[in-house]
Amino acid sequence: MRGEHIRVLAVDDHPSVRENLRYLINAEPDMECVGVARDAVQCVKACQELLPDVVVLDDEMPGARGLQVLEWLGSDLPDIRVVMYTLDAEVCESARHLGAAGCVLKDANYEVLLRAIRNAYASARKSAETH
Repeated sequence: MRGEHIRVLAVDDHPSVRENLRYLINAEPDMECVGVARDAVQCVKACQELLPDVVVLDDEMPGARGLQVLEWLGSDLPDIRVVMYTLDAEVCESARHLGAAGCVLKDANYEVLLRAIRNAYASARKSAETH
């Protein structure tokens, strides 16, 4: 949580979704898309190198599923907040149990996703201030 922008990593296996997320995030005055990843391996590497504040994480990717990545991030990089971005409402329930800061269905309005990113960042800041 450095600087004035919320640093976001967008992770999805579909190139058009990744680029749309990058565009959407960078269009917000308080956000910056610091990177994109197409699968779990790229996501983990990018998280280690870029240390984003928030990861927007697809659940259906080649290799490890998003929920597995969420679990890994929770244990190895707990300061990074995750917003799951999925087509499956059941994933949201599992994601909450694994510590996701939010979950947004892909058919939701983009404002819902932006709000979830801001809420995830705010919860991280609040947590940091109490420690």
